[in-house]
Amino acid sequence: MRLDRFLSNARGIGRRQIKKIIRKGSVAVNNRVVKDPSFTVGNEDEVRLNGELITLKGKIYIALNKPSGYTCTTSDREPSVLNLVDHPYVSKLHIAGRLDKDVEGLVILTNDGNFTHRLISPKYHVEKEYHIEVEQNLTKEMIERAAAGIKFSNYTFRPATVKQLERGLISLIITEGKYHQVKNMMRALGLDYLKITRVRIGPIRLGNLRRSQWKELTEEQVSHLLETIFD
Repeated sequence: MRLDRFLSNARGIGRRQIKKIIRKGSVAVNNRVVKDPSFTVGNEDEVRLNGELITLKGKIYIALNKPSGYTCTTSDREPSVLNLVDHPYVSKLHIAGRLDKDVEGLVILTNDGNFTHRLISPKYHVEKEYHIEVEQNLTKEMIERAAAGIKFSNYTFRPATVKQLERGLISLIITEGKYHQVKNMMRALGLDYLKITRVRIGPIRLGNLRRSQWKELTEEQVSHLLETIFD
């Protein structure tokens, strides 16, 4: 791998800036200063930046409590959830399982494309749980319709679990992620929603993460999630 690419990936810094740093003589490979950004480094080489040993970061998984008003895109035209994450590799991350701009709750940011595919693909049946503030209470008929698979327009949603948590608050668990699915399911059931919050993806829960707060998932949490998806 080129030296400039190695450092860019390891530090999450743009290649142009990294090249300037290398040409200043701030980088050493195997204790020898290297000023050529195209210099090739291998797995056994020791790379230091201003004396600090640099290693490539592996897979990254970040849980974020998305607030309303932020998009799950990389566009500069509107506030993005990526703007909330102060992480050296944020430029390398993408959003696994998007939420609408007005929907809050758990999103996962990662650099693992295979993981994202399995997380959002309906064929892997990964559960997504939402807490929804509604103006009406559930009826037995609504619960049965959701469990049977709700027909909406020219599509039938997969069977889902819906239950009353308290007056004006319900839980909805789905295993797919169609465009505006939760909102359309509420409309099909005749429920007027006030607020939608995703609280769980597979075994990963929103927990006590405050709005706009994020955390890097532990190895144990990631292993559990991967076991759920890849099982």
